Amino acid sequence: MTLISVVASSIAPFDPTVAIAGVAGVALTIFVAILTFVALAPVVSASWSEQLHATPNGGPSLEAESNEAD
Repeated sequence: MTLISVVASSIAPFDPTVAIAGVAGVALTIFVAILTFVALAPVVSASWSEQLHATPNGGPSLEAESNEAD
């Protein structure tokens, strides 16, 4: 085996399709974990539930004022 063939075999030891599938699998696992965390956080923690059902206090409103001109 020459030096070039050793280097080439160490760079790509397996099929690129396997690498892409592995990266996609890890990305999908992380995505599902984040969605699960966001879905279950209000159930587990009372402070998350309070933040989700909070009422705005003095923030900007989407309702038009009655005395504003169009």
